[in-house]
Amino acid sequence: MKKYYHLFLLIVFFSVLAAQAYVQGQSSEESLGKYANGVVTVLAWDNNKNRVGEGCGLALADNLIAIPYHFVSQATEAEITSSSGKSSRVEALVAVDHQYDLALVRLKGKLDVKPLPLGRSDQLSAGAPLAALAEVSGQIIITSGEMRGWLELIKDRVKLMAISMSLEKPTSGAPIFNNENEVAGLALVLESGIKFGVPVESLLALTRSDRGLDLKSARKEIYFETSEGSYLAGKAACLLNEPAAAIRYFEKYVKLKPDDGEAYLCLGRCYYQLSDFANSYNSYSRALQIKPDDAQGLYGLGLNLLRQKNFKEAAELLEKALTHGLESNEAFFELGSAYEELQSYGQAASYYLKYVQSGPERPWNGWFKLAQTYQKNNEIGKAIDAYRQALKLRPEDINSNYNLALLLAANQQYAEAEQAYKKLIELNPRDAVFYYNQIIQMYDQAGQYENALESVKKIIELNPKSEVAVYNLGIMYFKLNRLEEAAKTINDCLALKNDYTSAWYNLGLVYGKMNRRQEAAEAFKKYTELAPEDASGWLNCGLEYMLLKKFEQALPYVEQSVKLKPDDPMAQYNLAIIYINLNDNYSAREVLKVLQRLDRNLADRLSRLIK
Repeated sequence: MKKYYHLFLLIVFFSVLAAQAYVQGQSSEESLGKYANGVVTVLAWDNNKNRVGEGCGLALADNLIAIPYHFVSQATEAEITSSSGKSSRVEALVAVDHQYDLALVRLKGKLDVKPLPLGRSDQLSAGAPLAALAEVSGQIIITSGEMRGWLELIKDRVKLMAISMSLEKPTSGAPIFNNENEVAGLALVLESGIKFGVPVESLLALTRSDRGLDLKSARKEIYFETSEGSYLAGKAACLLNEPAAAIRYFEKYVKLKPDDGEAYLCLGRCYYQLSDFANSYNSYSRALQIKPDDAQGLYGLGLNLLRQKNFKEAAELLEKALTHGLESNEAFFELGSAYEELQSYGQAASYYLKYVQSGPERPWNGWFKLAQTYQKNNEIGKAIDAYRQALKLRPEDINSNYNLALLLAANQQYAEAEQAYKKLIELNPRDAVFYYNQIIQMYDQAGQYENALESVKKIIELNPKSEVAVYNLGIMYFKLNRLEEAAKTINDCLALKNDYTSAWYNLGLVYGKMNRRQEAAEAFKKYTELAPEDASGWLNCGLEYMLLKKFEQALPYVEQSVKLKPDDPMAQYNLAIIYINLNDNYSAREVLKVLQRLDRNLADRLSRLIK
């Protein structure tokens, strides 16, 4: 079978698109190409001629090949093919490392292969450049990538290489080269998301000198259904964040090794990632039955209880996990969340503070939650400081800016609050009117009406046809005792909306304060037409007529006010005054009887006026 080498130097005569189809990555293509004759392809069949394994391998000698064990774990027959197209049958299974899914096989005859140079993996660290050399469908494919870090298969003892590479399943078994073009590991591709490297040191540890077992007579097993295979695949999938696959493998494993607490911890984590909290809780519980004080098990149970809103027990378990050596700054955050839900804001704040002090990956979340908790606990100064820290990390966060503005206003830091609101207007101009209104309300509550004027006018600039905006400007002028401007502005508002009830009422107040009694009475009269159920409009209209000494005109308005609100002592008192001025002392005395029940002081004053 003729082989094709798709390497950078050899494809310069073809189009760029053709080159991209076969060469992945841009590093080491030239130099690695010379090692192509050290890479082989593997095909394996069982006793019924079913294909049970296929992929790549690497030559350690002209008749000794390293491959993934699962290729031949069920096989009675296997064939190795070199890059030149020559093939040889596997004679013997020389050595197996069940833990790492490695096997050495000896061929019946020699192949025209060249042993690959073996290096080391233990000096590799995250970011180190790597490249895999594979043969797929007669084509040599070089894939560049890098080292992501190490995966602990067994804590502090057995590690796998976490790799970042675009490898497909047919490339499983391909050698992984370091930057010095030495083999650093063997690629295993179990599924699209489960790909990693087996360190070359484990390959070097395999005994090469044994004659081995004839492949047909070797023990047959489905590797990934053995305890070693299901653990390797399950733990790798778990560490590579492939929870569904990890569960499939680990459920097989725990049936074979029911007393392995580590497997139940992995199952608990993976079920939790898939939001299957019932199975997650059960898995963590099983791990704790095996090792009652395991920090990870306590932590996992606590997380599940947190999701079930059982905040008190969740907090107890999370704290217990920390006392038993849990190293997770996320636990501080989750404890803060639990105590916040329990409304124990002081404890919540203490854990959020520990979280931000621990150097977490997501510090903004911690500062934001810390600020919110201080805010709920009415620790305004601390909340302001925490929001400022959050904004150093996310200056454009709307919620942080808004809450900071509210707190600054509550803390009477009005100028800074106004600047915070103006920053919000820059960030979110769509809601500018809302933020200007917040400034207006802040200064209005503080009695600093002059400072509110700018924002009121800004709203009018944004929407000059808004009667509400014009009305608010009029009210602000009124509060500043700028009565002429107030009257003009409120009339401008009524020109936009003639039935604006509140505007008529306040126009009456403005005219009254200006001693323009007739105009005040007319404004209140208009108000009573629009709000006939409001006793205050009738009373104010009557009072203006009284001040004009038009008692007959005042009478029906004050009578209606009393009818709507008979328990108002001022309305009753002024009704009696009208009766006196109309020489109706009898009616005044009847009012006096009511007033004696409502307000003794006003009743005494009235009694001295009645003849």
